[in-house]
Amino acid sequence: MRVWKNSLQKGMLEMDENYKNIRQAVCAEIRENSSLIESLKSFADNGAVFYPGYGNLGDGLIALGTLDLFADLGWDPKRIQGRHKEAFSGYTHIVMGGSGGWVKGMWETYLEQTIAFLQNGGQLLILPTSFSEFGAEFVPYADQVTIFCREQRSYDELLRQGLPESQIFVCPDLAFYTKEEHFSDLEIESHYPVLKIFRLDEEGGRKTPPRDSVDLPLLFNDIQWSTVEQCVKPLRAVAGLMNQFECVETDRLHMAVLAALIGRNVKLEPSSYFKIKAIFDYTLHRFPTVTFEDRTSDYTLAEQGERAEVQLLRETVKRINLDRQSEWEQRTIVLRQNDALLSRLEELQGKLNEISAEKETEIKKRTDLIEYIRYLEHEISYKNHEISDKDREISDKDQEISCKVSEFDQVRQELEKIQSSRLHRVGEKYYSIFRLPMFGFVLQMVRKVIVK
Repeated sequence: MRVWKNSLQKGMLEMDENYKNIRQAVCAEIRENSSLIESLKSFADNGAVFYPGYGNLGDGLIALGTLDLFADLGWDPKRIQGRHKEAFSGYTHIVMGGSGGWVKGMWETYLEQTIAFLQNGGQLLILPTSFSEFGAEFVPYADQVTIFCREQRSYDELLRQGLPESQIFVCPDLAFYTKEEHFSDLEIESHYPVLKIFRLDEEGGRKTPPRDSVDLPLLFNDIQWSTVEQCVKPLRAVAGLMNQFECVETDRLHMAVLAALIGRNVKLEPSSYFKIKAIFDYTLHRFPTVTFEDRTSDYTLAEQGERAEVQLLRETVKRINLDRQSEWEQRTIVLRQNDALLSRLEELQGKLNEISAEKETEIKKRTDLIEYIRYLEHEISYKNHEISDKDREISDKDQEISCKVSEFDQVRQELEKIQSSRLHRVGEKYYSIFRLPMFGFVLQMVRKVIVK
C-alpha cells in the first residue's frame, strides 16, 4: 500500500510539473508573438483605449489574462464602459478584448458600434477571438483593422471572407496568459469524482444537460470585465470548487481552460459551433490532462436554426433596449445639464444683482465725492479771495514801507550833509575837547557861568 501511495504521489508530482511547464510554454508563446506585442505597443503609443468585453465568467478569464499581459507590458490603458452604439465615439485607436462574440446569427454584440467606429476612420485591434461567418464586414476597412484569431479555423474563415493576410494573425487565447499566482495558493483536495459544467444557453449542444450539472459561468453573466480584482474573486471561487474534484466535464471552453491551468483532468465536449474543437486542436491538446470527446448535437439543423433566430432576436431586443437606455441616459444628461445651466443662470442673476447693488453704492459714493469736491472747490475759491485781500493789504504795506524807506533815505542824506558841514566838524571838535578830563571840566564850568 505504501509503495502504491508513493507511486501515486510521484505520478501526481510529475503531472503537476508537466502542466505547469506547458502553461509556461503557452505564456511564452503569447509573450513572444511579435505581431501581437508590436501591435499593442503601436496602439499604446497612439493613445489607444481598451474595450473589455461583456460576457460570463469565461470572458472574465480572458479579461484576466489580457490584463496580466498588459501589466507585463507596463500598459494600463483607459477602459471604455458601455456597449451602446456611441460608446466608441471620440476615440481614434481602440484595443478590443478577445471573445467568442463574433458568431453570425447568434452573437453580433459588437458589430454595429465597431462598424460605426471604422466608418469614422478609427483604428481597431481585436485581440485573439473566434469568428464564424464574419469577416466581409471588415474588408472595406482592411487597412484600419488588425485581427488576432485564437485558432486556425477563424483565421482561415477571415481569409475566405476577403481580409488580407497582412491584417490577420493567430495567437493562443489570452486566457492562457493568466498568471499562476492568482490560484497557486488554493488547496487541492480532490474529494469528489466529477464536476459537470454544461451550457444552458444557445451554444449548448445538449437538449437536456445532466441533472447534476451546474452552469457556473451563468452565475456571473453579462458583465463587462474591466479590472483584475473584478475577475479574480469569482474565478478563484470557481477554481477552488474545481480543486475539490478529480475531473471537470464541460462544454464550456473557458471552464476547461481554467481547469487545465490549475492541473485538473478535463473531459471536453463541443458546443453548437466550432470554437471548442478548434481551440483544443490549436492549444488545449498540449495539456495531457485535457481530452476532447466529439459528440453530435442533440438539436437538428432546423432546431439549431430556430435557436439561432431566437438568440438573434434576443440580441436585437437587447440592442434596442440598450439604445433606449442610452437615449434615456442622454436625455437625463441633457436635463441635468439644463438644470445645471438654470442653476448657473440663477447664480449669475444673483451675482448680477449684487453687482448692480455694488454699482449703485459706487455711484452714490461717486456722487458724494463730486459734491464734496465741489464744496472743496468753493472753499478754495473763498480762501483764494481771502488770500487776494491779504495780498492787497501786503501790497499796501509794501508801498507804505517803501515810502518810509524813501523818507528815511532823505533824512539820512540830509544828516550826511549836516555831518559833512564845517559847523558839524567844529561841533565834533568842541565836544571831543569837552570830554577831555581837565579841559572838559573847565569848559563845563564856563558853560554853566554863561548859561546863568
